[in-house]
Amino acid sequence: MIYSINYMDMAKKISPLAIARYLKETGWRQFVIQRQDIKVYQYDKEQNCFQVNIPMDNSLSDYGMAMYSAIETVAHVEEKSIEQVMLFLLNPNTDIIKVKLDKKDVEVGNILFDDAIRLYDNAKKLLASTAADIINPKLFHYGRQEEAVQKFLADCRYGQTEIGSYVVSIVCPFAELTDEEGYKQLSFFSDDERCANSLTRNVTNKLLENVHIIKESIDNGDIKKFTDPTQTSSISANFFEALGGMNLYADDTVLEIKAEWSPVVKSNRYEFSEVRISNAYYEPIKAIVDTLKEKEEKSTEIVGRIKQLDAFPVADKRKSGSVKISYIDEQGKSKVASTVLNKYDYDNAIEAHQLGKYVKIVGNIKEGKKAKIECLSFSVIE
Repeated sequence: MIYSINYMDMAKKISPLAIARYLKETGWRQFVIQRQDIKVYQYDKEQNCFQVNIPMDNSLSDYGMAMYSAIETVAHVEEKSIEQVMLFLLNPNTDIIKVKLDKKDVEVGNILFDDAIRLYDNAKKLLASTAADIINPKLFHYGRQEEAVQKFLADCRYGQTEIGSYVVSIVCPFAELTDEEGYKQLSFFSDDERCANSLTRNVTNKLLENVHIIKESIDNGDIKKFTDPTQTSSISANFFEALGGMNLYADDTVLEIKAEWSPVVKSNRYEFSEVRISNAYYEPIKAIVDTLKEKEEKSTEIVGRIKQLDAFPVADKRKSGSVKISYIDEQGKSKVASTVLNKYDYDNAIEAHQLGKYVKIVGNIKEGKKAKIECLSFSVIE
């Protein structure tokens, strides 16, 4: 579908503070004048001087027209489309992930219904698994998502697709996750360093990093590291499954994932902002998913209560912890198994122990006098 866009109406919704900060951070210099209701910015490029006038009062009758004129000039100087500049100015405190599907039956602005459903659904799963891998890294993410992941996804929005090959824009507002305050949205006026180290920037960075690592590993014929239990991978099976589900199965398909990081938050950006993978990568990704699922099917699930906890005594320096779980096996016998949990899961185990809640562990169990289970997934049963 080709959308009819009223740029003037969109320009009216742009905050003058947003565009003023954008211009300052992208190299425009303010030209001081006596009037307080207008700010003038100039930019020198290739012996040409460009100037924009920014109205600071959005109640003016010609505010939209003046703002659109300024955006048109900025887009020309930066060699971007007007849509790109407007998308950021309408969402100034965000990183934007763009997923572009290029295949022979995707016409200008059109996409098959089933392809669109898969693309949107797996784009969300890709973002969710990336956030989950950061907050609580594990090979398999089961069941209910962590609260912080739910909140992060609830804050994200889909932007309008671009004309050309089908592009899904995912707008990710800056938010941070701390032990003291939990999940918290950051504002347009939050410190740049907080935004650069925020959960959002870490998610957009890791998403690009994951896809780049997967592509590079396939190119080098080194995919066993993602399924070898002796090697630690920071990429979950959920991420691989979402990536493989983004219509890569079809011939002559190219998937491009691109990060448009907030131009005003310049630090902590992954070295690559764009990764392209073709249909040729579908089978290797599918092979990784199939191997991980086979590993999952062979795993054991135990449900029980925490019997014992053991970890480094200083909580803020704790990276993991050992737990013992009492459970009843298939023969009705009472048993105890030990495992090592990451910090996030260990903290949840402490709470489950205090409240006497049941927990579920999925993993590979080694029977014996002192049974141990290699934890693939840990969850508290509510």
